[in-house]
Amino acid sequence: MKAISRVLAATMLLASAAPVWAGAEGAKVILLTVTEECEYCALHQRAFLKTAQAAGVSVEVKITNYDAAEQASQVDQAIAQRPDAIVLWPADSSAIIPSLRKIKQAGIPLVITNSEPDTKYSQFWDVFTGPDDTGNGSAAAEAMAAGLKARGEESGRIFMIEGVPGTPPQIKRSKGFEEGLAANAPDVKIAGRQNGNWDQTRATEAASALFTQMAGNVQGVYAQADNMMSGVIVAAQRAGLDPANLVLVGSNCSIEGVKAIEAGTQFATVLQSPIDDGAYAAKAVIALLDDTLDTREMLLPHRIITRENVSDCDEAIGR
Repeated sequence: MKAISRVLAATMLLASAAPVWAGAEGAKVILLTVTEECEYCALHQRAFLKTAQAAGVSVEVKITNYDAAEQASQVDQAIAQRPDAIVLWPADSSAIIPSLRKIKQAGIPLVITNSEPDTKYSQFWDVFTGPDDTGNGSAAAEAMAAGLKARGEESGRIFMIEGVPGTPPQIKRSKGFEEGLAANAPDVKIAGRQNGNWDQTRATEAASALFTQMAGNVQGVYAQADNMMSGVIVAAQRAGLDPANLVLVGSNCSIEGVKAIEAGTQFATVLQSPIDDGAYAAKAVIALLDDTLDTREMLLPHRIITRENVSDCDEAIGR
């Protein structure tokens, strides 16, 4: 009788443990993502859904506007639903760690997309897909140095408009840019920085404050996303500055950046396709479910884009 009880107990434990699937087709995946209000985020989500659904994967989407507490609650809900896998875009790379631990303990396969937490916690996820944000920032610094050198300005002052504080892109792009600038243009100083929260209006306010603070004595600006650079351009014009006389470097190859580069008001951006970003995450979870995943990292390319090769952005943003 005791033996039968032990068998029943073991059976019940297995039934409540990690989900069992026969592959991606017919599997249920929960995508935990951030705001749809930014174009990049919306394109990422659409590309993910298109790729996953084409493989027969059923997807439920949970969205938070970069609210770490809300996302933690959403993770708890997702675990209780027992999906075959979870795909997660962290709202905050530090605050998400306890939730990642819970997903691991629940035995649910996990793909981290777009924003990689500190890799010392990488045992909590199966694969990361998305940008090499440190490389992205480094490429932006290389572009800044090239733009200043082309104008005969190998020294000077610039400022930086950063993304949402605490997010991996903000942290890593800042690090990559600082290191890249020190290597490529050591006499160019970052004289100020403010966060633009990946938002054009907020970036306009932040850049206006910095242009005033620096009394117009600025040679360039690095904005960690092209939509924020649009705000920088507005702020420069309001301050009586011609954006074309500044070296303005953005990131993401978004439509705002493409148009500004074509118009000559922005010098460069760094290629990062939201469509590829979303598709990479979907392909990773499909491979994970099909047991064909052979890597723990799938990184997007980060080429420098200027007026000479701006057409390379068209496919990347679905233009």
